[in-house]
Amino acid sequence: MEEELHKLAHHDTLTGCCNRGYGIDLFKEQVKLAQRKKYPLLLAYIDIDKFKYINDTFGHKEGDMVLKEGVKLFKSTLREIDIICRMGGDEFLLIFPDSSPNDAPLIRERLSKNLEKLNQKLAKPYKIDFSIGLSCYNPSNPLSIEELIKIADENMYEEKSKKKK
Repeated sequence: MEEELHKLAHHDTLTGCCNRGYGIDLFKEQVKLAQRKKYPLLLAYIDIDKFKYINDTFGHKEGDMVLKEGVKLFKSTLREIDIICRMGGDEFLLIFPDSSPNDAPLIRERLSKNLEKLNQKLAKPYKIDFSIGLSCYNPSNPLSIEELIKIADENMYEEKSKKKK
């Protein structure tokens, strides 16, 4: 019973990943660990593109399916130590302990390949896509958690706006 209450309090009921509050707590713990062990930590802020269109055109049940499939895609792409957090709506925070900006191209490539496979498998009249913004915690030049999230969020919106042009 206690384990079930913990899960309800800390996880998103739709997708099963960490909810915002718990995800931020885990992020804080990872930053402390990265600081203590002197390794970098990569952060990705992800927004599902055209999610409102999917919800409005195909219904909320379809939108829910997109969110669940997105989390499955993240889980199949990430390492066991990586953390997936639903920030709200169609936005997710992915935390990559002991990862640096040098790892970002590989992460992006793996996410893109798995997304392509997912779109082929689902064969929907729309393509699931997302915009990603990154930031990196560097123990030699530490930024606050708020700053790291803000930078990743701004980078995500910059990528999103480039796609609209």
